[in-house]
Order: sequence, then structure tokens, then C-alpha cells
Amino acid sequence: MAPHIETETTPDEPQYDRLKPFSADNYRFKINTFEAPWLIIYSIGSFYGGYLLFTQGKLVTIIFSFFMVNPSMLGITAGIHRLWSHRSFKAKPPLELFLLFLYILTHQRSPITWVRRHRLHHSHSDTDADPHNASRGFFFSHFGFLLVLPHPECEKRLKMIDVSDMWNNPYTKFTHDHYPILCAIIAYAIPTYIPTLWGETLHMAFWANIFRIYMVLNLSCSINSISHLVGYKPIDVTAAGTQCHLIGIANLGEGYHNYHHSFPLDYRTSELGDTKYNQTTLFIDFMAKLGLAYDMKTTSEDVVRARVLKKGDGTDQYYIPNNEKKQKIFCTTIFKNAVNSHKSC
Repeated sequence: MAPHIETETTPDEPQYDRLKPFSADNYRFKINTFEAPWLIIYSIGSFYGGYLLFTQGKLVTIIFSFFMVNPSMLGITAGIHRLWSHRSFKAKPPLELFLLFLYILTHQRSPITWVRRHRLHHSHSDTDADPHNASRGFFFSHFGFLLVLPHPECEKRLKMIDVSDMWNNPYTKFTHDHYPILCAIIAYAIPTYIPTLWGETLHMAFWANIFRIYMVLNLSCSINSISHLVGYKPIDVTAAGTQCHLIGIANLGEGYHNYHHSFPLDYRTSELGDTKYNQTTLFIDFMAKLGLAYDMKTTSEDVVRARVLKKGDGTDQYYIPNNEKKQKIFCTTIFKNAVNSHKSC
């Protein structure tokens, strides 16, 4: 089925005052005394798991651990992000259940919690109402936000985020209601058991799986940090997020964030000039050919071109051929402060 073309992607007007983007106040965060110790222990355990894997693990276990990263990331990129958070395409039940399985492999928050926080992030990107406000620097947006209690603006505005579609979805509601047991089975028991089939010890298999989950966590967190702080803005200099080829490739297409924040309903999450390396888009397209994905939303080229020419930083090479500002594969701009931080290439 051909993609559904969206000519406008402007979100509904909020019913509360908007915070100024690229800003952060002097609020002193409180440590999350429940989650922070576990996250620190988990981080140490993942390094131990990586050490064991590369020094004592069987070659097939190493291959399996890295092989599992891509399916896990698809659960985030195609599933919890593009399908459920942005509803940028629709999925038949078999694909939806498959993506839920892959998402649970990551052992992140329950799907309803994840979607609610991500929609808040898009409503108030890089402000104090953003759960991982990049204006507070790399560490906070990458990992630090997990160690502290949310900013009061987050807690206040999170209640206004509509996730009724997730509650009305029997699959995501069931997953939310039974997330601990599903996570124990899918994220831990199954990936730990599989390496024992070729003679790996249970001890090794368990810690290798911890290492795999931690790799996926850092890959997904790099979208919050690197893709907001490093890169260029060919689509819209006023929009949050940057284009970063390195993160785009590592995260199956999720690093083209300036486009995504400019047109969040586009299932491709990147302009046509970047989709050749966008594995998630290719996956969704393949599922569409199988009849499992449909009604993919895209932004018309005229709308994208108009935004690029009006608000882009001039680095675009798809709509601005032969421009003097050349894009490099590993980013060209670093945002060093919260306000007025953009530099041209």
C-alpha cells in the first residue's frame, strides 16, 4: 500500500503556556533513591559482563550478543517510537505483537510509560518539561536523567499527555499490566538460556545478556544526547535535534533528528537524502510489502523543501545542490550551550 501523504505535521495547540526551548533553570535535582543505586549496579555489571564475554565467552556467544542488538533496537525504533509514540504507520496484529516482543527485549520502561514520556519530550523539547533536557548537557540527557527525580515541570505537564490510544490497545495495555513478568521472561530468561544450547555456562550467558541490554540502553540514550547536541540542522535551525550520520547508522535511522523534530509524523524520520542508510524505514517498507504495515505517513517534498529553504542552516545537499557548505559523515556542528548555541558548518 502506498504511503499516506501528510501535507501538514503541526501538532495540536497545547492548553498551557509553552516553555522557551533550549533553556534550563537552576533547579537542584533530587537523586532517585530507588532507581539510581540499581542503575549504578547495573552499569558496573554490564562492564563485568563485557569483560567476561570478550575474555572467556565462546565466539558464538559474542556473535549472538551483538546479533541481538539490532532486533532489540527495532523494538524501539519501529515499535515504541514510530508505531506507538507517533502513530506514523499502522501495523497488523502479528507485526504489532512481534514489535512488542522486540521492545520488551530492551528492558526499558513499560510501553505506556515510554510513550507518555516521549510525547512529553516532543511537546517541550529541550526545556525543563523535557524528561532528558539536552540543554543541561551531555551527561544529563544521556544517562543523568535516569538517576534523578523528574523536574517539577515534567511532573506537572506529564499529566496532560494523552495516551488513551495506548490504554485502548489490548496489546500495549496487557504488556503494561504484566510488564515485570514479561520482562523477566523475554528480556532475561530467553536470551540467557539460548547460549546454553551451545555449551555456554549459565553464568556467562547471564552477564553477556546484561551487557547486551546495556549496549541497547546507551544506543537509545545517544538519541537523547548526541542527536540533540552534535550535528547540523539542514531542515530547521529553530527545531530541536540535529542530523548526525553516525548516530543515524548506529540507531537504525533514528539519528536524523532535525528532520524528525520538524516533521514528527513522518514514518521515515529522515529526509530522502538520508533514507538509504535508514534500516528501520526499510524494515517498515518490507513489512508493508508483506501486508503487515500500512497507512505510512510521510511529509510531502514541497513542505520539506519550503522548510529547508526558509529555516535550514544551509547544509542540505538534497534540496540545495552544489551548496558551499559540505556535510561530513561524522557531524559538523557542536552545540556548546543552551541558548543561541547553533554554529554553521
